[in-house]
Amino acid sequence: MIRLVSLDVWNTLLDINLMLESLVKALSEILKIPEEETMKKVIKTREKIKEIRKSQSGDPEKALEESQELLAKVFNVDVEIIKRATTKATLNVDENIILPGVKDTLKELRGKYIITTTGNVMFWSSAYTRLILERFGLAEYITKQFYSDEIKAYKPMKEAFLAPLNYFNISPAEAIHIGDTKAEDFEGALNAGLYACWINKDAEKVERIHERGFMVKSIEDLLEILSQF
Repeated sequence: MIRLVSLDVWNTLLDINLMLESLVKALSEILKIPEEETMKKVIKTREKIKEIRKSQSGDPEKALEESQELLAKVFNVDVEIIKRATTKATLNVDENIILPGVKDTLKELRGKYIITTTGNVMFWSSAYTRLILERFGLAEYITKQFYSDEIKAYKPMKEAFLAPLNYFNISPAEAIHIGDTKAEDFEGALNAGLYACWINKDAEKVERIHERGFMVKSIEDLLEILSQF
């Protein structure tokens, strides 16, 4: 029986592309450089950080600081500029940042499961993600939020997935995590003993691809999977 549903945030609940576009625009305005040039540097840095985390070679205690410092180094600016840009980006996003089907799915889950977020942070702190979820009415559906800069562990580390379970005294076999990244979300959750659901935009149907793992096209398909338990 599933008692806890763990949700990735970016590209599961919120559109990371819109947030990155907002960040790029803010950085470009502050630094007075073209957005195209800025976007290339931001994307390249993001990919580098994801590789660091996949290999678990970064310091989980300083995951946020490391990502901000790497981006500042790429632009040859003080990290304060990055912090300013992430603040401006957060203030400038609108309700379109909520992905389709998210609110309806959360409404269906509320009251039936413990609902948590299990999210990594990169460039902006979890406080800004919390602000966006609160501002657009998603936070009210979430029982408790967990982020890497708060728990000092990032996906795909087991500790990141076990933090919500330990807090609510839930066993891994009673939890499912859903997210869009195969290595961080899907494989990370499986390795921690949870059920896992990988959002793959290219999926044509709900498919069981592991003893405890599923592939879906969107978060709405999670309801179909949960009905099987």
